[in-house]
Amino acid sequence: MTQCEAIIEALQALGGEATISEVNDWVNRKYPNRWKDTGTCLTDMVSEEKGGNGSSTVPSYFRVLERVERGRYKLRYVL
Repeated sequence: MTQCEAIIEALQALGGEATISEVNDWVNRKYPNRWKDTGTCLTDMVSEEKGGNGSSTVPSYFRVLERVERGRYKLRYVL
């Protein structure tokens, strides 16, 4: 399980859209002490078409999010 996969799983469980805090809480409950914070990874998972960072090192197949507003992300599609 990668952090990106855990984030996708969390967003699916949370109805497809959630804040960084909600994703952090969900991931930490399901995978305790595995990752410190999901915020950076969430940002890196935003697709370039939706304004994501061009220098992100997250593979393109994990860039399935869009930023709804500051600190809130939406799952665009699932792998």
